[in-house]
Amino acid sequence: MNILINALSGIGDALMFSPSLKLLYEKLPNYHIDMMVMFKSVSEVYRNSPYLRNIHYIDFLNQSKFKSLSRLRELKKNDYFVSINVYPSNRIEYNVVNWLIGAKKRLAHEYLNSGLLRCEFLNNITVKEQKDIHNVIQNINLIKKLVDVSDTDAGKMEIFLSEDDDNSAIFWLKKNGVDFKKPVIGFHCGSSTLKNHIHKRWAKEKYAELGKRLIQEYDANILLFGSETELNNEINGMLGNKALLASNVNYMDSMARLKQCCLFVSNDTAFLHSSSAFSIPTVAIFGYTNYKELYPWKTESVVVRKDYDCSPCFFNSPKPASCKWKDDDMFKCMKNISVDEVYEACIKLLANSRSPM
Repeated sequence: MNILINALSGIGDALMFSPSLKLLYEKLPNYHIDMMVMFKSVSEVYRNSPYLRNIHYIDFLNQSKFKSLSRLRELKKNDYFVSINVYPSNRIEYNVVNWLIGAKKRLAHEYLNSGLLRCEFLNNITVKEQKDIHNVIQNINLIKKLVDVSDTDAGKMEIFLSEDDDNSAIFWLKKNGVDFKKPVIGFHCGSSTLKNHIHKRWAKEKYAELGKRLIQEYDANILLFGSETELNNEINGMLGNKALLASNVNYMDSMARLKQCCLFVSNDTAFLHSSSAFSIPTVAIFGYTNYKELYPWKTESVVVRKDYDCSPCFFNSPKPASCKWKDDDMFKCMKNISVDEVYEACIKLLANSRSPM
């Protein structure tokens, strides 16, 4: 029989399903598991997964609705017995797609902040979203409807790189002057801008100051990751062009280069979760999103945040992020995190880190 995993949201959300995917593969050996994605980067992250038979990429965001519906009709011919909406998938579109696939068992969550118009009733097997538990465990709760597993069965997140990926990354880094005898430290200074998430970003000036300290005190190699090229160039300029822009259009090149870091510093983004997948010590900078649900999973980490009464205030909803404070206090949960706080977290993790080479 066939299972379809609907990983239609971003890379970070898709990665946090990977422990559940492994358990499904192990517990249901007679099933074939496919995945449907709508971002190329997600298909790249899972391209070498030993647990998937096929990955179906459908460009829902850019192609016509007619073409998307045609692709869904083709997928329906695979006669999926089970289809699963990866957590979080709290938009009406995800539930409609899950229904159109026509699986006998359609799994998804009932969200705490939802309503009838989200059409959660189109899924016939649901579990209730729980507050303040990690997204990995939210997904484990979902697959408990299919297999006998417990929370403690949830392993680490996984990204499978080939030997060629690893070798190419090491060659590229050395070619661009990275000295592996010194700490290799990655930053992701950007974030998605969807749903107003540009406010997830710690200030570029603070990232630059952090980088200067790490270069001065540790003679560190600083790698800047992410597709925010203009932002990274600006920060690199503040660093006297001593950093290296390590991302390009191929997301797996970024992943292979990220794997070579001994420390990673990031806002709440997919790169943070990718760092966790490689068990890299990670400094996670959190503002209004819930660190209890999104902290670096199963890797040594320090979460840096401000414990304001109003934070975290963002929950899983199509509504964009907003702040009750005004003027200079707007998103103060992120603005008031100091360079000293993040630097001290870096020192703590560097004391126990080693080069992956």
